[in-house]
Amino acid sequence: MFPRLAGWRRALLRWVVIAVSAYLGMCALIAWQKEAIIFPDHGRERAAGRTAPPSYEVWWQTMRDGVRVEGWWRPAPGVSAANPAPAVIVFHGNGEIVDDSRDFADAWNKLGVSALLVDYRGYGRSEGAPGITACKADSLEWFDRLAARPEVRPGLILAHGYSLGGVFAAELAGSRPLAGLALEGTVASLREAARDRHVWVLFTRERFDAAAVLRRLDPRTPVLLTHGRGDVVVPYRHHPLLLAARPGAIAAVGDHGHGPLALLERPELLRELLAKALARAGHPPEAAPDNTLASRPGEAAR
Repeated sequence: MFPRLAGWRRALLRWVVIAVSAYLGMCALIAWQKEAIIFPDHGRERAAGRTAPPSYEVWWQTMRDGVRVEGWWRPAPGVSAANPAPAVIVFHGNGEIVDDSRDFADAWNKLGVSALLVDYRGYGRSEGAPGITACKADSLEWFDRLAARPEVRPGLILAHGYSLGGVFAAELAGSRPLAGLALEGTVASLREAARDRHVWVLFTRERFDAAAVLRRLDPRTPVLLTHGRGDVVVPYRHHPLLLAARPGAIAAVGDHGHGPLALLERPELLRELLAKALARAGHPPEAAPDNTLASRPGEAAR
């Protein structure tokens, strides 16, 4: 096959070809199985027979392809069509279901913000099978439904994503006019997540790239980025990548592992994000229900 090469060179070249072929085959296999890797635990058994607590309203959204997906709506206290308030869409991690997002609703409700917790198709009690393209399209339909609600203040819808949910929140910001965006423990992109697993050749056409969205997002849109230095699920290296794409973001890190810092230790971060969103929309902090955003005595803006 290689007549001019010595025997050992032929053997070495043969092993290089075998190794490269095996590596490319592994990359192709991962690309083929990417949906199973990205969406590993659908929580169907855990969700069976359960429903939302009494303080929530269950929303079933029939998507354009006919698949029904579940969401939980929890308006802030005192909110009505006559007294609308900001709202937030919450996207959970890939190993969770909508039932696990209630802490997010509690945190936002305390700030006078109504919360819509959404599931991914194929997760929990929702129909269909999860997929990057389909779930991105579903997020747009959730936003459009929320924007049509009379109890939601026009132009004041935020998105809050944790882990994988942060990329869906970011992708939504790239397609709809969000008032603010919170990304916690989020991967910078599908490509960077693959590199965490030593996959440098990614055979996929989908663009699933939070950093790219941040780079082109309206600079007036406030963004919150948090991460844990001890995160082994989404390594900390993703945080500086996102921050480089959005230098003016509200940024905070902690010594925790994989978890939402704003819920675990720093609730004032959500208050700051909301204050910036209200200011951009021309509403002073005092415009929030019950004046929840007004600074406490001695509390300086960060």
